[in-house]
Amino acid sequence: MDTETLYRPYIDRKYSEFSQRLTKHRDRPYLGVRIPVLRRLAGEIESADFPVVYHEDVLLRGFWIARQRIPFSEKRKLLEDHLQYLETWDEADTLVSSLHPGKKELDEAYDFFTSLLEEERVMPRRLGIVTLMSQRAKYPEKRDEIIRNICRADSDEYYISMAAAWALSFFFIDDNSAADYLSSVSAITRKRAEQKIRDSRRTGK
Repeated sequence: MDTETLYRPYIDRKYSEFSQRLTKHRDRPYLGVRIPVLRRLAGEIESADFPVVYHEDVLLRGFWIARQRIPFSEKRKLLEDHLQYLETWDEADTLVSSLHPGKKELDEAYDFFTSLLEEERVMPRRLGIVTLMSQRAKYPEKRDEIIRNICRADSDEYYISMAAAWALSFFFIDDNSAADYLSSVSAITRKRAEQKIRDSRRTGK
């Protein structure tokens, strides 16, 4: 499939420039196709078996995988293959918002996303942190375990540290006893988490 032809009616050069500034990534070309369009296109293509050339290809591929109605054991294989393409924070984070494992798949999904916390690659590890944060309500009995694992996954690497700080701030907003874990992360991650907590109080979120 020629994805450039697929994207052509939706290319927005100004949005492309904006996205590149936002993600600070230059290795893969950006065409400037907006996320809602890519989500819709993911429902119109038959497969994600196309060469990954553009930034949009990674997003489209992730959305296509997320929407497949197959057992999580099969989806996991697709996700594991997809990890190699994740190079920017938005390629990881937009995928998180599309993943909705069913009730019978929660344990399997939990094991997979927890395993990503040990990834050496930055964006796969970020994917694990942000997914566990986003889906924390599905695992109330694992709350402390998730926080401990995220703390262990912390790093001074910017995108991992920011993800860990983001997660800790959300757990704190849920229950301020999560403050006990702030001493388990690096000084920079703790500072970022505390700032996010202060910001949430100012905005009421």
